[in-house]
Amino acid sequence: METEFKYRLDDTSVFDSIVETAASGKMGLEAVETIDMHAAYFDTEDFDFRKKGIAYRIRQEDDRCTATIKWDVNVKEGLHRREEFNLVVNDERFALNPNIEIFISSDAYDVLLEAAGDKPLKPTISMDYERKQFKVDTGRSISCISVDEGVIHHIDGHLIPVSELEVEWYYGDEADFMELAHRIQSKYGLETEDRSKLQRAFE
Repeated sequence: METEFKYRLDDTSVFDSIVETAASGKMGLEAVETIDMHAAYFDTEDFDFRKKGIAYRIRQEDDRCTATIKWDVNVKEGLHRREEFNLVVNDERFALNPNIEIFISSDAYDVLLEAAGDKPLKPTISMDYERKQFKVDTGRSISCISVDEGVIHHIDGHLIPVSELEVEWYYGDEADFMELAHRIQSKYGLETEDRSKLQRAFE
């Protein structure tokens, strides 16, 4: 299960301020990590996954390639909850021609099979962005705070700018995680984002 808040971000210096605050409060677990990301999404010719609220993504994260399935999405006031399964692939050939069989040992496979059977997959949209992230330990919960900047390649071909802040719950007290996210939102006057990057690519 993935649980995170998404916020629209007009000024990315907000992230730098959050890092400084966490460091001064001795909450930062690690140094800020910067990752170049290229994400490609796949579906059937009939968009069976999209119709069922499923996302099939292959993402290159610097030198690592990860296949991800997301489903059962629930969003309310910027809080995104969804089932998620990740699998490190590191196979460029698979990234060019993915299938559902690689997920056969997980619950994600049954979800994909029910939605689309053995239909072949095709690339639909892609996105390129830089992510800066770091982990925060409040003493009651551990979260990851990140900022994404880049572009989404819309299904019609035009580019959509991306600038958003995410606060993702890793583990610990969920109420504490929620309080942390709300404090950040209130302090910087952030507007919640109920749309995923994938949704924006089809709007």
